[in-house]
Amino acid sequence: MPPTPTLADQVSRLYDLVAGYHATNLLEIARELGVWEALTRRPGLASGELAERLGTDPFYTDVLCRTAFSFGLVERDGEGWRMAPHFDQILGDPASSFYLARAPRVHMVLGEDYRDYVRHFRAGTTRSYQEHDEGFMREVAEALKTLPRIFLDLVLPNLPGLRARLEDGGRVLDVGCGGGWAVVQLAERFGGISCVGIDVEPYSVELARRLIAERGLEDRCQARVEGADQLSEEGAFDVATSFLVVHEIPPAAKAAAFAAVARALKPGGYFLIFDETYPEDDAALQTMPTRFAALAQWYELTWGNVVGTRSELHALCQEAGLQVTEETSFSRFGILVAAKP
Repeated sequence: MPPTPTLADQVSRLYDLVAGYHATNLLEIARELGVWEALTRRPGLASGELAERLGTDPFYTDVLCRTAFSFGLVERDGEGWRMAPHFDQILGDPASSFYLARAPRVHMVLGEDYRDYVRHFRAGTTRSYQEHDEGFMREVAEALKTLPRIFLDLVLPNLPGLRARLEDGGRVLDVGCGGGWAVVQLAERFGGISCVGIDVEPYSVELARRLIAERGLEDRCQARVEGADQLSEEGAFDVATSFLVVHEIPPAAKAAAFAAVARALKPGGYFLIFDETYPEDDAALQTMPTRFAALAQWYELTWGNVVGTRSELHALCQEAGLQVTEETSFSRFGILVAAKP
């Protein structure tokens, strides 16, 4: 058993937790200034050289770099700085499959909901995702656009059955398509498939349609306003996908949504679920990265979302007549592939 923390230990822990707020702001400010991309392109830049390249104040720039160093985002390189291992891909290279530099910004936008949390807690009220403004929708779409790319490059090789099905071609349904990034990236990666994206949020569908047109994929892709539980096609799709969507379906509608997706699949078709999974025990609740899934339940709490556990996702599949055939994980996310007999 670990030793009981002292009062001073707990005070330090409090400040360590608060530091996360300031680190989030630092990450976004550095992105806006171009710090991460500059250090990725030219490792070893000293603070003064970096300031000259970016047109920023030298002292401010040096403080930023030293603070980033304190958080392990950059390392010393002689008299200068370089990105810490892998952070060049994560923060400094927009073309990287693992580029997540906009994640801090979207969490700052999500945090604007906190100003109403006390009121919502006292009244038991919600403000759904769909009630947010168009700027919010754009930020979320932009922040999540690399997720399908991460899936294709890093996760899909661990799901050979699903990969083979996509390589064979056919029709793909993306449930909760948002800004359309999964639709276009799946279509671009697999030339033999056509994709239909559905979402209940009209502005997100508009963004998806624009993206499809920009990529010249109108002949193979479409997006439409529709909820998963409203699907009317039967036996029409070879694969259905969902990226961070299942936990956003109202709890009372989840079973109907899974059943509708199952009906929409052809026999032998696959349903990919890439989602948050709530920790199932205390150890996972207190351990990263699974702890972050619990945090997702917190910051999406007043949207009315409920993050399910892995066991609950398995139960939803079973109830819909789907059998989980492949399973893996990535960071805090659970990934299931369920087949229709």
